[in-house]
Amino acid sequence: MRHYVRGRDPALPRGRPRLDRPPARRRADPRVAIKFLHPQFSADKKIVDRFFNEARAVNVIGHDNILKILDLNVTEDNRHYFVMEFLYGKPLQDLAEPGTPVPVETVGPILLQICEALSAAHDRGIIHRDLKPDNVYLTIHKGRRHFVKVVDFGIAKLTDPGSGQSTGKTQTGMVMGTPAYMSPEQAGGMTNSIDARSDVYSLGVILFQLATGKLPFPGQSFGEVLIGHLQLPPPDPVTLNPLLPQEWSAIVLKCLAKKQEDRYQNMEQLRQAIGACMDHLGIGHELPIATADEMAMSRSNPGLPQQTPPPRPLTRKPAPPTPAPDLARMQHATPARPTSPPVAILERPPARSQTPLIAGMVVVLVLALGGIGYMVWDSRRQSAQLAETMLHEAERAKREAEKQAEAARAVEKANPETVQNVTLFVASEPLGVDVEATWKDGRKQGTTAFEFQVPKNSKVRFEFRKPGYLPDPYVSEVFADVSRTVQAKLMKVAAASPATAPRKQQKKDKKVDQGSEETIKIDF
Repeated sequence: MRHYVRGRDPALPRGRPRLDRPPARRRADPRVAIKFLHPQFSADKKIVDRFFNEARAVNVIGHDNILKILDLNVTEDNRHYFVMEFLYGKPLQDLAEPGTPVPVETVGPILLQICEALSAAHDRGIIHRDLKPDNVYLTIHKGRRHFVKVVDFGIAKLTDPGSGQSTGKTQTGMVMGTPAYMSPEQAGGMTNSIDARSDVYSLGVILFQLATGKLPFPGQSFGEVLIGHLQLPPPDPVTLNPLLPQEWSAIVLKCLAKKQEDRYQNMEQLRQAIGACMDHLGIGHELPIATADEMAMSRSNPGLPQQTPPPRPLTRKPAPPTPAPDLARMQHATPARPTSPPVAILERPPARSQTPLIAGMVVVLVLALGGIGYMVWDSRRQSAQLAETMLHEAERAKREAEKQAEAARAVEKANPETVQNVTLFVASEPLGVDVEATWKDGRKQGTTAFEFQVPKNSKVRFEFRKPGYLPDPYVSEVFADVSRTVQAKLMKVAAASPATAPRKQQKKDKKVDQGSEETIKIDF
């Protein structure tokens, strides 16, 4: 979709209007905004219906905090458009700078207006479904700034105010809206469950963003954001902004409840909660006064040509030109009736030739173009010199780095003792285990716990041994790229006895069972 700002142009098509609005609601302000549907979508009936659905929805609501649509039509070349009131201001997104919380004193009056506008829409059975800071415009009104205009009802859902049933054609499972501000029922494609509480959730995301400077569920992908809305609990805003009042944080979290029945049930409830919190915090509901510059800009008429005032009417008729006097008649005039003295004739000075002026302007223009050309050429020359200098410096730095690396390698070869070492901490369970560590050109023995150093990036083999414990040995290999702990856990043998015990037991058994034909062998 495209927006254009222009005045009432007689070139616009004059087909039958499709927007029913009483004549008293027509605006006399010549400044309007025209929204066109992109030509590539003109043949898609569903998209065209959604485009005009915005105009119908706004016309049904008729609230001062909602952008007014004045007319809609189709051009002769099948371009769909509608005419809207012109807004001078900025989107709410301009206040929501990343990482910077907005004071409650600033956002409170704004939120109250949003609640009132959406409450009026919900009373008419219209759910916005795409509420976000870019769709809330802050304008100048009656000398006050931050007057709210909610815009873009393009994907609004029209429902029957009595039954609450949808009158649109959105298919079940279709996800519509902006992911960062979607309610869980929107994210899950449950279109039949979308109602006024869905807009409450989206407004809760805006509250969270303004209060903390961050979104409650950021993500790198569409799916990651939707999973956050569907499954993850929102963080407490106070943890991200310790200066935020606790009661304000409670309002935000209630708006962001996953279950619809746990949220505010309508915008009026949310408006009352915000208003009561502002009263408790001593924050006024009035909008801030606009500055003189803002008032001057709001009264200006950008984008329209200034009309030339009509010529001033003449107050009297110019006198007819005086004819040249007849000198012969003047010489023979009767003395008793002298003729009137001749009127001086004002001759127009000859028009000066414009050639020198034009020639001078041409010379100045040529000199100016020459100066600009020289500046461009000089700038390119300096850029080329700078690039060449940087290239030489890069090559020189590369050569220096290669020399330093070569020198470092030579020092390492000449002084092997300067090779960097890392420390290995050896421990075991139980303690007192004998350990033997071996690596290339090195060997270390000790009893846990102990520590030693090995050359960095060495491969070290450990063997742990303790009588009466398994495994025997416990073997472990590590790559000593950094200092680390090497640990082993050995298990005590359950039936451990002296080595001579089996032999004595066998002899004793033989003496007892000398008359027996069977000999029982006991292995330990």
